[in-house]
Amino acid sequence: MEEEERIKKKKLTEQHKLAEAKKAEEQLKAALRTSLSEGGYNRLMNVKIANTQLFLTAAQHLLRIFQKVQRRITDAEVLMVLKSIKQQSEKESTITFDRK
Repeated sequence: MEEEERIKKKKLTEQHKLAEAKKAEEQLKAALRTSLSEGGYNRLMNVKIANTQLFLTAAQHLLRIFQKVQRRITDAEVLMVLKSIKQQSEKESTITFDRK
């Protein structure tokens, strides 16, 4: 009996967390839809499908930029932001040879 109640509480908690996450995602999408041009929004949604972490980072950057410039951000500007984030996140690899 206790086991069933614990499982029910766990499922309820998981459902609540999922609902909160979905609500937060919808709010983010609404904010992006108002701050980006149609092409920029579509590009960012494609990035979301391919790379969620890059999407979240770019969304934060773009919303900050929107607050500063107070106009819709174009597709070309979204692309520039994505490229700059990608360059910053890429790790440079170097190969060193130790000769004896």
